Amino acid sequence: MAALRAALLGVLLGCAAAALIPAADVKVEVLQKPFLCHRRTKWGDMMLVHYEGFLQSDGSMFHSTHKHNNGQPMWFTLGIREAIKGWDKGLKDMCVGEKRKLTIPPALAYGKEGKGALCSFPLTGLGSCACYPK
Repeated sequence: MAALRAALLGVLLGCAAAALIPAADVKVEVLQKPFLCHRRTKWGDMMLVHYEGFLQSDGSMFHSTHKHNNGQPMWFTLGIREAIKGWDKGLKDMCVGEKRKLTIPPALAYGKEGKGALCSFPLTGLGSCACYPK
């Protein structure tokens, strides 16, 4: 019984310690704002973006819509995990024409099994629309 109590106490203390460690979050830098912003993006909006992905460790580019996507921007729906979690967090409340740089920790990007490092994404919001079913 004492061993069971000790094990449970260890689990509880481990959970409490993990809860005290703040989770890494997305760093958002607004590089350029448009002159006018008629509407900000929100969950469920379709977004059209040009982006480049860089590893923070050595600055190497691992993807670019300008180079790897036939020069075409990418469409995705905000907030439903069509893109990495860090994009869903960092692109909310963005205006068309706004440029942002997102610095995303591995847990919100590709994880340890993917790129395994901080990633940065300079992005340009080219368009968005609220495309809700009628």
